[in-house]
Amino acid sequence: MRVIAAIVFCLILTKVATVYGAEDSRSSHLSFNGEDKSCYAVNRAYENTHNSGRYSFTVSELQEDGHLRPYMEARVIDNVHYTRIENGVWDEDKRLPIRTALDAHSGLPIFTSCKELGESQTEEGLAFHYSAYWRRNEQSAAIEIWISKTSGKFIKTIMRYDQGAGEMLFPVAVQIMDYDRAHAMKPTVPPACWTLDLETPPAICIDLTSPSPITAH
Repeated sequence: MRVIAAIVFCLILTKVATVYGAEDSRSSHLSFNGEDKSCYAVNRAYENTHNSGRYSFTVSELQEDGHLRPYMEARVIDNVHYTRIENGVWDEDKRLPIRTALDAHSGLPIFTSCKELGESQTEEGLAFHYSAYWRRNEQSAAIEIWISKTSGKFIKTIMRYDQGAGEMLFPVAVQIMDYDRAHAMKPTVPPACWTLDLETPPAICIDLTSPSPITAH
């Protein structure tokens, strides 16, 4: 069964590579060996979300008083992933051709112990509300997930990290998705530093092709 699953996965990955950047749903609709059976719906929605052609999202800190403090903005456009922290400069990185619900490093399921909490009305319409346990690399968190009944994609998540702080620098992170293509426009990314002056903060990125230095954030 594992050999068959691996063959099927490779075929799916090849097919995805040929249409990379298309606005489509790249969920495999298959349950891979090692997945928590209770998380089938969450896993397929996770794949639908992260393998869409173009989308954007924000990550904020949920403070103790209930207010959200904006932290990160991201735009995923075809094969590039753009991010900026606290309104700093934009950075870019390559995007994985496909993302599954199994951790690429450990091979373990990202979501376990999923439980449907019912339907919920959101700004994006009706959504299925789930609770689950999330783990990637050495980070773990209790997570709440809202999945759109219309698109089958994540709308919102709230992660409460076990160690008090996980991927982010704060204990509770709220991620809000946006699938409007008009909001996922390519940002202006500053040129790479040729040299970096660290003598006096803030650090100055000196781009030899530009007459003006760029302040590194």
